[in-house]
Amino acid sequence: MQGIAKRLVKAALQEAARKREMRYADLQKIDKMVRRHFHDDITVIVLFLNHDLISRGTVQDPPLSIRCALQH
Repeated sequence: MQGIAKRLVKAALQEAARKREMRYADLQKIDKMVRRHFHDDITVIVLFLNHDLISRGTVQDPPLSIRCALQH
C-alpha cells in the first residue's frame, strides 16, 4: 500500500499531460510555477482501513499516520 498517493498523483498528472497532448516527462520538465497553468492543483488523501482489526473489535483508538509528499 505504500506509495499509493504518489501513484494517484502521477496518474492524474499523466492524464493532464495527455489532455495537453504532451508526454508526462515533458510536463515534469516545466517549471512548477508555469506548470500550474497546465493542470489543476491536486490533493490526494488515502485512507487505509484494516477491516480485519475493525471487525474483531481489537481497534479501540487506531493510530494515525500522516505522510506528505510534495515532489510533484
